[in-house]
Amino acid sequence: MEGLMPVIDRIKDWNASIILIASVIILILIVAVRLKYPDFYRSVLYRMFVENFSGREISKPTEVSSIEAVTIIISLLSISTMLFATICYSGVTTISLEYGKEWKTILYIFLIFSAYNFSRGLINLFFGFLYRLEKYAATYNTMILDTERVMSLVFLPLFAFCPFVPESTARILILIALAFVILLVGFQFVTFFFHLVKNKFLNHHSILYFCALEVLPVLIVVKLAF
Repeated sequence: MEGLMPVIDRIKDWNASIILIASVIILILIVAVRLKYPDFYRSVLYRMFVENFSGREISKPTEVSSIEAVTIIISLLSISTMLFATICYSGVTTISLEYGKEWKTILYIFLIFSAYNFSRGLINLFFGFLYRLEKYAATYNTMILDTERVMSLVFLPLFAFCPFVPESTARILILIALAFVILLVGFQFVTFFFHLVKNKFLNHHSILYFCALEVLPVLIVVKLAF
C-alpha cells in the first residue's frame, strides 16, 4: 500500500516568506514610530518640500533622535527588500537565485546597502569639514535620509504584494517603484545643486564628487542587475 502512494515533494517559496517577514517587521516598526511620534513622517515631508527650498536651516527635533534611528532601520530594510523583490519578480535581471540561498541574498543586499549608506554619510561629513561646510553636509545627509524614509513607505505595499499577484502585475508594481525612485532621487539631485548654488560651491570638484558618490553606484547596480 505504501509503495502505491505517490510521494509529493513540497517546495517552499522562500522568496515569498522573506518578503512577508520583512513586510511584517517594517509594518510593526512603522506603527511603533507612529505611536511614539505621530507627526514624524509629516515633518519629514515638510523638511523635504518646504524647508529645503526656504533658505532656513533644516529642523531636527532632539526629542525624536531614537525614533530617527528606528526610521533609518525601516528605510534600510524596506529598500533592501524592494531590491530583493526586483531580483525575484521583475523577470528582467540577469541575477539568478540558487534555491536555499535566498536568505543569504537578502542579508548581503541589506549589509551592502547599509555599508554604502554609512560610508556615504561619513564622506559627506568629511568633505563638509574639509571645505568648512559642516552645516551643509549635515543638511545633505538629512535630505538623503528623508528621501529614503519616503521611499520606504512607498515601497512597503509594492513589494508586499509581489509574491501574491500574477507575474505581470508584479512587474507593474516594480515599475511603479522604479518610477518613484526616479522622481525622489531626481528631486534629491535638484535640491543638492540648489544648496551648492546657495553656498557658492558649484564647481568641477562638487560635480565630480556628485558623480562619484551618487551617480556611479546607481550605474554599477544597473550594470550588475541587467
